[in-house]
Amino acid sequence: MIRYLDNQEKVLTKNLWREAFPEDSEEFLTYYDQEKMTTNQVLVREEDGIQAMLHLNPYRLLVRDACWNVDYIVAVATKSTMRHRGYMRSLLLRMMQDMRERQMPFCFLMPAAEAIYTPFQFTFIYDQPVWKLSGNKDLKRVCVEEDTVELAADWMQHWLESRYEVFAKRDAAYVKSLVREVQSELGKLELLYDGEQPVGIQGIWGREKKEQRLLYTETGYSELETKKPAIMTRIVTPEAFVPVIRLKQDAQTEQLRICLELEDPLIPQNAGRWVWTLNHTESELEKLDGPIDTMEEALARTQWDERRVLHLRIEAFTAWLLGYRIPKAVRAYPGAEQIDVLSRVFLDEVV
Repeated sequence: MIRYLDNQEKVLTKNLWREAFPEDSEEFLTYYDQEKMTTNQVLVREEDGIQAMLHLNPYRLLVRDACWNVDYIVAVATKSTMRHRGYMRSLLLRMMQDMRERQMPFCFLMPAAEAIYTPFQFTFIYDQPVWKLSGNKDLKRVCVEEDTVELAADWMQHWLESRYEVFAKRDAAYVKSLVREVQSELGKLELLYDGEQPVGIQGIWGREKKEQRLLYTETGYSELETKKPAIMTRIVTPEAFVPVIRLKQDAQTEQLRICLELEDPLIPQNAGRWVWTLNHTESELEKLDGPIDTMEEALARTQWDERRVLHLRIEAFTAWLLGYRIPKAVRAYPGAEQIDVLSRVFLDEVV
């Protein structure tokens, strides 16, 4: 049986968590129980007890001018004795259908291995930057505590707004949870000051070896060391996602209409033919429903020729709209270069 646990039942997943993620400390589990398990959803597969699970942690994401409630998928696990039976597949399929019913635009995760999620049309859309402090400036450090949470949240929010289009909203509740997260692994979150001016924020954690959890600074105080693919995403409800996509301000047309054919092997509602209409402020998708047996009928209904049909799989559509990769079909499509997709994504969540 597949079902969601109520808050009192969520404790039943602890043994599976310990088996699947032995690197997590009991202190971290206590933090997770208190901070995440009160607001998240836990979907499980039961068969003489819990055999598989996934957790859906809600985040408020700012996406251009929109604010979306989006789930971050974590703690995807199956008991070692019950693997290779399709349990996780059944959970992911149920999860996506439920998200589709809720009209969630997309979901995201940090994969243990890319190959686990590509069969479900998840695709990388974000490379995690790794920064290090630079220069010889003597920065003052102030640990983020109760009296500086608001300051840290405001600084982080402003820093993100000035650089990115897609990110998790930072507020006092977010920062309080982040402080507890790094503290659970014997770490701390610190504001960095140059004189009296806050110029950055750094998080360090780790029990056996200290690692940098995050580093945000003003220009000139840090340098990029490397980037690595980190976050995979899947569009779940295309018509809920596309309103944030628009034409570029210098587009040669006031309106662009595209006959879009999406291929989605796992969410039937997404597959098929759509009319996609874009202007300079937004766009919308309209499904071509009804008894359309051939693309020629769809083209006749919309008065387009075959050159105006854009064929995309859902993962290619996802990677394109989130600014990660331009599919070949898009490069060849007349007018697609005028579409202003998302281009500045920042999703550095770990838990």
